[in-house]
Amino acid sequence: MIRLLNHKDEKRVLEYLYQEPSFNIFPIGDIETFGFDQDFQRIYGEFDDDGQIKSILLRYRENAIYYAHEHRFNDAYLEIFENDPFEFFSGKYELLELIEPFLSFSRKQVTYFCKATKLNADDVEDDDIKIAKTEEDYSNLYDLLKRIEEFQYHKKDKEKYVHEKTMSKQMGITLFLEADGKTISTVATTAETTKSAMVVAVATHEKYRNQGYATRLMKALMKKYFIEKKKELCLFYDNPDAGKIYLSLGFKPMGKWTMFRK
Repeated sequence: MIRLLNHKDEKRVLEYLYQEPSFNIFPIGDIETFGFDQDFQRIYGEFDDDGQIKSILLRYRENAIYYAHEHRFNDAYLEIFENDPFEFFSGKYELLELIEPFLSFSRKQVTYFCKATKLNADDVEDDDIKIAKTEEDYSNLYDLLKRIEEFQYHKKDKEKYVHEKTMSKQMGITLFLEADGKTISTVATTAETTKSAMVVAVATHEKYRNQGYATRLMKALMKKYFIEKKKELCLFYDNPDAGKIYLSLGFKPMGKWTMFRK
């Protein structure tokens, strides 16, 4: 049986997801932050005859994430796919291989998934690193991120981006560096849970690359989470050069993650 979950299911669905907390950082973070009563978020659960959870599907805005602790997919979810459509669909590589034959998405991206619990570096120069807090900070960050073609920020509305970042600061932090009166490099976290957070939007202006700015930001971010917050960090990457930097800083490979886009 598959049904829409509610606040009465919170304890057991989080227990189910915390079996693999790193891979489930997005649904855990969304449930812990927004719960079950938001119009932009819905959580579906599959149950066996004994009432035990077998899989979940989380819908957050235009995104969907599927997770099952076992290697399984119940095609009864396809009716939900049809009635509650989404633009992005992601999950563990092995699980989405089971679902791919049922999908008609135009783009598939497979990335490496990593986790870190300590920083493999002693020197952290963070005196000039800033934390984004104001609408002006986020507006300047948008101007930087829209220059990164792979991020597709030029297709997003600036005002909407600034509003969403301002309203969701509890889900993570954004660090940035400035030079010549503009934001030149940034790194952020999202989906922060009681135990971890996801690293996203690592970017440097093209005129300031290969000068170590992103590495400095990553070191500062890792220091903040490991020492101050006592939490681990996760990230995805598909760029081999970026991957070498992440691995050298202390990230360890955990597996692969797939995202489908319409």
